Amino acid sequence: PDKELSQLAVFGELRALLPHYNLHIELIGPAVPEYRDGEKIILQSYAQCDDSNCESMESVTSDTVVTLQLLKGFYHDRFKNLMKDSFPHLIIAPNAGIAAYHSWMETVELICLLNTPAVFTDFCEEAANLAAHCLTSKLGCQLALPIQLNPFRQPMAVEDTALCLPCYSNCFLFGI
Repeated sequence: PDKELSQLAVFGELRALLPHYNLHIELIGPAVPEYRDGEKIILQSYAQCDDSNCESMESVTSDTVVTLQLLKGFYHDRFKNLMKDSFPHLIIAPNAGIAAYHSWMETVELICLLNTPAVFTDFCEEAANLAAHCLTSKLGCQLALPIQLNPFRQPMAVEDTALCLPCYSNCFLFGI
């Protein structure tokens, strides 16, 4: 997590999408500040909108509780402590940059061994192709979800990119 750390209340919207499931989400990454490492946030309400014309979601009945756990470090380093409580049902890595950051290799090797479904996103199709190549050729993982345009990508282009390609946050997704 990086940008997600400043938007944690938005995860409360999952209460409307999954009204009868309690969710525990672990946000793990080196961008988690040291002082927030281990912090647990319980969301039992929806994010408040700033627009005076917006309707409150509080009228939507949901018994769902979303619990967020913030952990500093890499997934492969924190994994043993995580397994004391539960096994992951799904792993999501937004804007992962697997091909660009060597620090992903140990984590992806672990994810392949776990045989847990994992979905990765990247800024552009070229980055997604390079990441998929790393997964399949270097690590021997098989893509269960082929590279495709993410219907939930950010609608605004990423500015100030060194690439001369159209780039959008979470633009392409793929999974193992």
